[in-house]
Formats: sequence, C-alpha cells, structure tokens
Amino acid sequence: MKTLKITLFLFLCTFIAQAQETYKHSLSGIKKVKFYTDTSIDLTVGSSNELVISGSKNSYQNKSRKEKSKGLKALYSNGNDNTGKGFEVTKDGGTLIVKDLESFMKRSGFKVQLPKGIDVYLNAGNLGHVKVDGITSEIEIKTNIGDIDLVNINGPATVSTNTGTITAVFSTINQSNPISFSTATGDVDVSIASNTKANLSLKSTIGTVYTDFNFKVKKSKGLSPVGNPRKISTELNNGGVLISLKSTTGNVYLRKK
Repeated sequence: MKTLKITLFLFLCTFIAQAQETYKHSLSGIKKVKFYTDTSIDLTVGSSNELVISGSKNSYQNKSRKEKSKGLKALYSNGNDNTGKGFEVTKDGGTLIVKDLESFMKRSGFKVQLPKGIDVYLNAGNLGHVKVDGITSEIEIKTNIGDIDLVNINGPATVSTNTGTITAVFSTINQSNPISFSTATGDVDVSIASNTKANLSLKSTIGTVYTDFNFKVKKSKGLSPVGNPRKISTELNNGGVLISLKSTTGNVYLRKK
C-alpha cells in the first residue's frame, strides 16, 4: 500500500509539473494576437505585456516512448514548433500568430494570459470550448462544437459556434463597431448595463427571445415580412451600436446587468 501511495504521489507531481509548463513571448509592438487550435482555450488578463501560455503538451507519456524520443525533434504537418511546447509562434506586422500543432487527443486545453487592451482572434477548431475574462478590446471567436463564455468584456465582439451556448457579461459596451453573437444549436445569453445605447437585432428561428428590458418591438406596416419573420428589431436608450443575437434552435436571453 505504501509503495502504491508513493507511486501515485510521484505520478501526480509529474502531471502537475508538466501541466504548469509555461511559454512567454514579448508583445512589444503587437496590437493583435491570433490563436488557432483544435482544443479549448481559457483566456485571462495578465499583469505584464507578455503572451503567457500554460498547459500540458503531453500530460502523460509512455516511459519507453519518451526514452525513444530523447534527442529527437517532433515534426508536425501544419508548422514548426519554435516554442518547445508544441506551438508555432510567428509575427506578421503588428499581429502575433499562435498555431497549436498538437492534436486535440494530446492536448486537453491550455490557458493564456494577455494584456486586457490587446485585440484577440480565437479559432478553437472543431471541438474547442472558449473562456475569456477581462479583455476590453476587440474579440473575434469561432468554434464548431463548443461553448463560449465571456465575462468582463467591452467589445466589439464577433462570436460564433455551430453547436454550443454563448454566454456574455459586458462591463460596458464599446460603440465603435457592431457586436454579433450567433449559434446554430444552443442558447445565446447576454447581460448588459441598463443604460446601454444600442440598436437590437434579436432572433431565434425555433426558440424564444427573453428579456427584462422594457422596449417596444417595431411592427411591420403593410404586407407581412418575408425572410426574417422571427427577427425582433428595436432600440435601447434611443439607439446606438448594433447588437445582433441569433440562435437557430435555442433561446436568446438579453438581461439587465
């Protein structure tokens, strides 16, 4: 029993050490960071002007295979690992591009820290969930099957998933560019301040739109509308930036924060 406990303890220590490995990159001169992966991303605000990636490249690897790979370099079909963590990091002008080279079977997700004012593009591939907390600049997020959870953001934001729920809590609303949330299968649940100025476009093809705001829905005059009979268009506080919330099969929720 004692030997088993020691073995389990050593395994957990190894697992934790690998899971906490980090990669850092200066963001001097960088205005936007783009991520491409097939797994989940958890993005929070860091305390420095650096990109910080943490997460497990291989949380566990067969000992004999690990020995066989000593002194050798991993090759990937979609890029070159220049980080030692299974990522390719390149620069294109003021944009830093981060490409995850590992398959989703070998990486269960990773964490990222960025300054709150940097623009972000996240493409989580086919099976990635996304969490973002505290980014106050422009955000664009895409995933195929996965939930998207955003808190303490300002926008602009363009967010879409084919199968998954989108949840967002805005600190304030940036009036510079439109905000768009769209899912085919899942709910869209957004919370904004009661004094937000916005033009609203709310639509659920099969589900229902819910809100605790008091506003009048614009009714069509004359002939019945064709093409978007389920879309609700209205203004908040005499209008402002366009906020579009759309779900095909789920519900749309617009809440006062």
